[in-house]
Amino acid sequence: MPDLRLHNGSVSLVGVDVGSSAVKAAAYQLDGSPLADAVQAVPPAHPVPGAWEVDGDAVWAAVVDVVRRLTSESAVQHDPPAAVAVSASGRESYPARGDGSALGPCLRTADDRRPRKDVAASLQRPPEQWINDCGHVPDHMDLTSRLLWWTEQDPHTLSQARWFLGWHELASLRMAGHPTIDPALASGFAIFDLATMSWSADRIGSLGLDARVLPDIVPWATSLGPVRPQVAEEMGLPRGCVFVTGSWDGSCAALGAGVVQDGSALVSAGTWESVAAPVSAPRPAQIASNRLALTRQPSEPGWALWARSPNGTSVLDWTLAITRTQLKHLEPALASAGADPAPVLLIPHLSGAPGPWPETRGSGGVAAGLALTTTGIDLVKAAMEGIAIDLALAMGALRAGGSPVRACRVAGGGARSAWWMQLKADLLGIVVEVSDLAEPGTFGAAALAGVGTGAYASLTEAAALAGIGRRYEPDEARARRYEAKVSRHRNLAAEILAGQGKER
Repeated sequence: MPDLRLHNGSVSLVGVDVGSSAVKAAAYQLDGSPLADAVQAVPPAHPVPGAWEVDGDAVWAAVVDVVRRLTSESAVQHDPPAAVAVSASGRESYPARGDGSALGPCLRTADDRRPRKDVAASLQRPPEQWINDCGHVPDHMDLTSRLLWWTEQDPHTLSQARWFLGWHELASLRMAGHPTIDPALASGFAIFDLATMSWSADRIGSLGLDARVLPDIVPWATSLGPVRPQVAEEMGLPRGCVFVTGSWDGSCAALGAGVVQDGSALVSAGTWESVAAPVSAPRPAQIASNRLALTRQPSEPGWALWARSPNGTSVLDWTLAITRTQLKHLEPALASAGADPAPVLLIPHLSGAPGPWPETRGSGGVAAGLALTTTGIDLVKAAMEGIAIDLALAMGALRAGGSPVRACRVAGGGARSAWWMQLKADLLGIVVEVSDLAEPGTFGAAALAGVGTGAYASLTEAAALAGIGRRYEPDEARARRYEAKVSRHRNLAAEILAGQGKER
């Protein structure tokens, strides 16, 4: 394996982030300095009501396009890529031929098409056992559920498939000749075995699945050899550029933001408000009761706890739209609204209640305290407060699950709001730092490429290159102003969910 440290910065590392709706690529010098980036949207299709799907061939074309545009930049040509790795969304897969071309569409997260009998119903076991087995309680977004859907609904297509591919598996097949997946991405499957870091033959057999279509599981940062010559030429990569096993997009973002140690956490403040916290001593019972997930993770402990909420900037965008508040006016309006909490209380569960709340089908958001004097900024501020309060509750659940979170870093579109970041620091009672990278996911993938080819001796060395753009110290006085609202939020949400549970 070549030691890239001998090149003295004359080469670069490339990270490709293949998400659910866009593909991004960026090149970095060995000291972490960005050289260039490119992005290509891949919009979903809705052929029937409730369908959200994307064409795997279109995604691959976007990957080729963004890498080719990246390598055409003069800065990248001056420091040519020596290695590349992929950060991939872990909720999409599709049946494919031996060369990776699509036999059928990739069903995205929002797609309503579900198997008649899902994984949890087929393999009934207590939540704590699921945590021990695969790290999460399976739901309709579990990739095994997607595989079951094809088995039930279109067995003919699946019988023709050589592979069932996600985005990382597709990239590794096309670029290195064989589909691979790392343990963090594999943790998204209910048929993954956390203890052995392999596919579970027992669960595969019980579900009647064909293990032949599954990719090989290899450790993150594993060098898989040079990119295939034809693909390298198509992408503008130099011959000898090495393909290295990447990871799940959330895992790469955590690494790219410098979150690899027990006691740290990454808050991805995007459409979803997800928290990843490296953990050395997970507690399965508390993880299960708080609806958290446990995954393998490119971190020093090798594990991470996850709290995931679909109610992030999606809720903020909704309130901005219905109040006709322009994003460019948001920060001044929040500053002029005063230091006290908004007079409105908003439980922001517009896409369902996340953990640590109990799962209740049909749960929704609630606004309390509306009056004729309520303004648009009152409602927007209340939404941002509600999301921050739910984050504080999730942090408490992560600590109960075994992660001693003492500081967090934030990345994503929501991090642009200084007002929101300060509120989160106040309610969390810990320092909040904002990554100086707009796309830590691509840097995390590039960092894995560097670890896999010897540019960095360890994940910790790579993570140390992550920079901080802004830092927010918690304000205890402001936190006290919110104590009553946090209590009201907790009590009202619990009351509403209890009532919805009785209605089922």
